[in-house]
Amino acid sequence: MKSAPTSPERVASIDIGTNTILLLIAEVRQGKLKTLFDTETIVRLGEGVQKNGMLSEGAIKRGFQTLERYLKRCQEMKVQKTFVIGTSALREAKNSALFLQRVKEKFDLSIDVISGEEEAQLSFLSVARDVAKSNKNLLVVDVGGGSTELILGKGDEIIRWVSLPLGIVRFTERLLLSDPVKEEEYRTMVEEIRKQLPDFPILKNPLSMVSIGGTGTALASVEQGLEKFMIERIHRFVLTREALRNQLSLYCSKTIEERKEIKGLPPSRVDVILAGGTILYLIMEKFDCSFLLVSGHGVRYGLLYEKLNL
Repeated sequence: MKSAPTSPERVASIDIGTNTILLLIAEVRQGKLKTLFDTETIVRLGEGVQKNGMLSEGAIKRGFQTLERYLKRCQEMKVQKTFVIGTSALREAKNSALFLQRVKEKFDLSIDVISGEEEAQLSFLSVARDVAKSNKNLLVVDVGGGSTELILGKGDEIIRWVSLPLGIVRFTERLLLSDPVKEEEYRTMVEEIRKQLPDFPILKNPLSMVSIGGTGTALASVEQGLEKFMIERIHRFVLTREALRNQLSLYCSKTIEERKEIKGLPPSRVDVILAGGTILYLIMEKFDCSFLLVSGHGVRYGLLYEKLNL
């Protein structure tokens, strides 16, 4: 008598970032990850952390509401294992321990607050498992709300990584105060970013640059003028440096309200897209990359690859 075939293991990962909280639900089929559900919510958990070092009550409430919704979805989709990590905002906020405790009490959920190094490893893993292996050096860039990770690697191996305090929420809150942005404000931000970009060793092989995170996906969406967010059109989209420069000029010329009319730009990113796009552009300029590959994956994918040994 044949035994009944076992159903694929269903797993979830939740990535609690400074700007967004992301949920990925997937199945493991024949040693590979099959995405079933993938979403993000702009929560701005790190709102105000730059100014006073604390998570605000409003941000905590938004975080709770999002986690409650995500866990309900996990229950509905019969998820067997859920892995949760926190990044920049939870590393830095003085009251993050209180947030972790309240999440544990309310949802019986443990959040693993990972270091910048662990975040970089998961980011790189998410790309290394997705793009065809080649002899090229890969520069993975994760522009986040509170920090930006640059990870240089080849194959599965990381050569060097750095976590920089270049965050889209940080810069928008601290420097881009006018609407539309004043030229001197923008110039100050550009100078600050340039000062902080690292000098990686000179590389013999050509460099491929991959962007992960919501900034890259938003830029790819705008470039194609998408009426709605379509991951199949965005994931692995190639964005040229010239096209990105043109987008930045557009954002500089418009008020926040006017940016809402730009086709393809998610409403939740109208205020932070200028800072995010500028960080990416200056990294491309620094390493002389004429184009970048936009990835719709990221830490939440890397987390499942690592936990499940895929």
